[in-house]
Amino acid sequence: MIKKIFLGLVTVLFLSTFAYAIEGNIKEIMDSKIHSALTILQNKQESNELKAQKIFKMFDEVFDYKLMARLALGRKYWSEISDKQKDEYVKSFVAMLKKSFIEKLKLYNNQKMEVKDLVENGKRAKLLTELIGKKDTINIIYKFYHSHKRGWIIYDVIVADVSIIQSYRKQFGDLLNGMDFDEFLKKIKQGDTKEANA
Repeated sequence: MIKKIFLGLVTVLFLSTFAYAIEGNIKEIMDSKIHSALTILQNKQESNELKAQKIFKMFDEVFDYKLMARLALGRKYWSEISDKQKDEYVKSFVAMLKKSFIEKLKLYNNQKMEVKDLVENGKRAKLLTELIGKKDTINIIYKFYHSHKRGWIIYDVIVADVSIIQSYRKQFGDLLNGMDFDEFLKKIKQGDTKEANA
């Protein structure tokens, strides 16, 4: 249960892109954003949809969704599809993540999330965090790369030693082994897929 709840929280941290990401102290900025998001989740007076929209807006700057979508699909399939298919797929990928997060908000039960440490290596960085529940603690690692245009941006999250992107890549690869890409797109748009790390 706590893993499913965290996947919902991860999803919200995956849900859009804009021109600027994190410049400065990654640990401090992410700690502030995470705790602000948890405060929003604890408000019982607002609907899940409104909570989700507030958190999406707060984390718009943090993730590179086009890169995440491309990594989840894999180099082989990405290179084979048209520009139109790429645009449709990326939009559908993000919409799928948003829908998943909203559905999981009802599972949130005052879990805490703590930022523990930051490890930088040139243009790459890993932020180590923990999701703490009443009975379980899950280790989470946010993987960043540095863009000259956008600053520090997250491109993957590892939950209990499992990469979210690699999980989706396996799921999508299994689907694409049995259908063409347009059929795959229809399933993504309809949400008719097995969720990664379910």
